Amino acid sequence: MTAQDPALALAKRKARYGHRDWLFWKDRNGASHCARRSAETVKAAMLAAGTSGKWFIVQASTGVLVKGFWRLGINLLKNAKYGI
Repeated sequence: MTAQDPALALAKRKARYGHRDWLFWKDRNGASHCARRSAETVKAAMLAAGTSGKWFIVQASTGVLVKGFWRLGINLLKNAKYGI
């Protein structure tokens, strides 16, 4: 992950000004991805990164990165089932 990564810059901008959480992750091939946070995108990021934890949540309105890990992903998936 570099500061010049266009996918990371897009996720930060969309999260900061769109007031929604976004995800940023790199798959096993090193390709960068970003998408708005939902159950599907959390699952895709978790499966793409595996247990190495190479995915991040870009917080809404601030653009702060939070490192994703397997247990956090499980909690996000459970919460998405209830609309949280």
